[in-house]
Amino acid sequence: MAKERKSPQEKKSLEYTRDHFTFAEHSSFPKTWKRKKTHANREYRRKSDELLVQAKPGMAADDVALIADDLTAALFQKSVVRKPLRKTGTVTAGEKVKLGLAKRDQRVGRRAQSHEAYDRAATLAVRTLTSLDGERLVSAARRAGILCGLGFTEEHGRLLRSSDSLDRALYFLYLLTSGSGREIDALRRNEELGAALTAWVTKANRILARDRRAIEKKVEQKQMAGKKVNALRRATHPIV
Repeated sequence: MAKERKSPQEKKSLEYTRDHFTFAEHSSFPKTWKRKKTHANREYRRKSDELLVQAKPGMAADDVALIADDLTAALFQKSVVRKPLRKTGTVTAGEKVKLGLAKRDQRVGRRAQSHEAYDRAATLAVRTLTSLDGERLVSAARRAGILCGLGFTEEHGRLLRSSDSLDRALYFLYLLTSGSGREIDALRRNEELGAALTAWVTKANRILARDRRAIEKKVEQKQMAGKKVNALRRATHPIV
């Protein structure tokens, strides 16, 4: 009789229900499953031997006739029950596929939630920085110039734990200049935020450049004053 051929759909359905998969944390499953089956078979044989011990070779014919009615197939099956085995640490191929799909959905959800969190942080940071003006803007630009030019310090840790919007904005700016990809991606997803922050950074750089020029001018004035003093000293006390 020819073997019945199965369609691809039927083969796949059998594969999902028949084949099993073991995860990495249960890598010892093949050994433990073989041991469990061995123990179950050994227990089944021992119970069978206990039931059939009176029908061993060498038994008299008259005794065999006496116990023949008791050792029926139905009685044997009822008296000797094979211990059911339960597979732990393994799933069917169909269950594995379902678990994989569920994990993929969870990863997509986590990624979207992560994007939302960083997008909110970027929006709040840019909104806080662009709302500054006057002395507050100058002070924030100077703080940003110092914080973004250093590695992680205790002050950065304080900003990370702070609930103040300006502190959080400066810490966001520090992460951005440090090359943190999540903050950079948040600005890439919102071009308006990126343009607004670029304009603010340009304004802050002008303030810092003005501070540098003022410092350089003071240094230059101090040097010129020192030269004048030295010239007066030489004129007052000529070298003989």
